[in-house]
Amino acid sequence: MLTEDILKEQLGSIQANISFETFAPFANHAQRWFRDEIGLALYNFLGTEEAAMPANSELVRLAHACMSWQCFILAFPHQKFRVSDLGIMKGSPQATIAVTKWEYIDSRDANLSMLDLSLEYFWRELETLRPAVWLDSAGYKLRNQHFVRSADELGQLLPIAGRNYRFFQKLLVHIEDVEDELIATTLTLPVYQVLKQKWRTPRTQFSFEEESLISLVRKAVAYLAIDRAWPYLPLTVSELGIAERRQKDGTGGDEVAADQGQRNNLRQTIAQDAQTRLDRITTFMDATATSTLFPAYFERLQTQTIQIGTDDFTDTAHAIL
Repeated sequence: MLTEDILKEQLGSIQANISFETFAPFANHAQRWFRDEIGLALYNFLGTEEAAMPANSELVRLAHACMSWQCFILAFPHQKFRVSDLGIMKGSPQATIAVTKWEYIDSRDANLSMLDLSLEYFWRELETLRPAVWLDSAGYKLRNQHFVRSADELGQLLPIAGRNYRFFQKLLVHIEDVEDELIATTLTLPVYQVLKQKWRTPRTQFSFEEESLISLVRKAVAYLAIDRAWPYLPLTVSELGIAERRQKDGTGGDEVAADQGQRNNLRQTIAQDAQTRLDRITTFMDATATSTLFPAYFERLQTQTIQIGTDDFTDTAHAIL
C-alpha cells in the first residue's frame, strides 16, 4: 500500500530525496503493524475502489499518514549510519553538520507525536464514517473489547494521562483487570456481561439508562486503571534489573522523577477520584435498577435490603435491658 509518492506526500519536507528502496523494509513492517491494528478486513477495504471514492478520501489519507510515520519512525535510527565492508560509518557531505543529541531526541519525539496524532484522527474518522466492512469485522470487536478504546478517549476522560498511544497500549492489561473485577462486581456479572456484549455489537441501540451507565463506567475505568497501574509507571524492568525512568536531553523540557511526597499525593488524589466515580455507578444503579431494567442488580439489591421492625416482647418471660 505504501509507495514512494505516498511517503513523500505524508512526510512533507523531512526528506525530499527519500529513496524508497532504502525505506522498503521499514514500509513492509509499518504496513503489517497497521494491518494488525485495524484488522485484515478494514485493511483490505482501504485498497479497494470503494475506498477510493471521495467520501472515504480522508480516511485513506489518514491511513497513509499512520503507515508513513510508523515507517519513518522505524527507519529513523538507522539513517544515521551506513554499514559496509569497512564497518559502520557516518556520512558527512560537504556543507552539512551532524545534529546534536538534543536535536535528534527532539526530532524522534516529534515523529512519535505525528504518529499518535495520525492514528487518533484515523479512529475518529472511522467512527464518523462507520463503513459496513468495519462494523462486520473482527477488528471492530477487538477495538470495542474495552469501554476505553484509545489514548484519545483516555485523554478526554482523564486529561493528566495525555494522548500517548504507547502508554495506552501498556495500560490495556490494567483496563481489562479493572473491568473484569471492579466494574463486573459493582454491576453484578450478568449486567456487566450484557452491557459489554452490547458495547461490542455493531449497530446496537442503547437505551437512555444504558448510555448513562456506560458514561459512568468509562469515567471510572479511566481513573481506576491509572490507579491500578500506578506502582509500575515510574519503573522499567529488564534483564539489567529495575530502573527508574528519567529524561535529561537538553530539549528544554527535561523531566526527572518526582519525589516520593508528590507521587503519593497525586496517587491519593487519583485513588479518591476513582472511588468517587465507582460510587456514582452504585448510586445510579440503586436508583435505576428495576425487575426489568438491570434485573440481576435489582435482585441483589432486594436481597441486601434489611427489613427493620419494632421489637415485640409479648408473652416473653424476661426482657434484658
